Amino acid sequence: MKKLVLVSIALASVVFANSAEDIFKTKCVMCHTDKLNVPKANLIGPSADEVMLHVKEKFSDKNESVKFMKDYIFNPDPKKALCASMDKFGLMPSQKNVLSDDEAKQVLEYMFDTFPREEYAKKETKSREQVSFDKIDTDKDGFVSPKEFREFRAKRNNIDADSFKQDLYFKKIDLNGDGKMDIEEFKKMREEKASKAK
Repeated sequence: MKKLVLVSIALASVVFANSAEDIFKTKCVMCHTDKLNVPKANLIGPSADEVMLHVKEKFSDKNESVKFMKDYIFNPDPKKALCASMDKFGLMPSQKNVLSDDEAKQVLEYMFDTFPREEYAKKETKSREQVSFDKIDTDKDGFVSPKEFREFRAKRNNIDADSFKQDLYFKKIDLNGDGKMDIEEFKKMREEKASKAK
């Protein structure tokens, strides 16, 4: 009987130890791949690395990060979104009927501890360094239109510009709401990301 109890405890420990990763693998990875270097055209949601890069740029503290993500996955809202990929994939549906509070906490802590991986973060940082306002402002009128922004992002990510469903992220960075991004709005977007990445 003692052996059976010890084996049960050991198995329960293994299951508990892997439960956060298991939850991620069964409930999250179908949309947020954990594979590196998957062509963006083949994704149905941003990768786990991309999601967590953006989250950690905004919330470097684990508790703040988990609190933000838990609120976001249960109550998604374009105003809360940190990732420009919502324009391609749409706003994620609420996970209220998919994850319990405890599962959400476990999987979000796992994501914070696991992603983004160094290889992804370095590649994305290098890619961002090559982005300038002039490269996006293709008609050289001193402003970036939603169309120019979509076309630039599509080219950078090797996807079709027509695959963008909406311009929700553009509306977030268009701080004065005039329907175009000026150089100051571009700088503010870049500075926020750069300061959080340090």
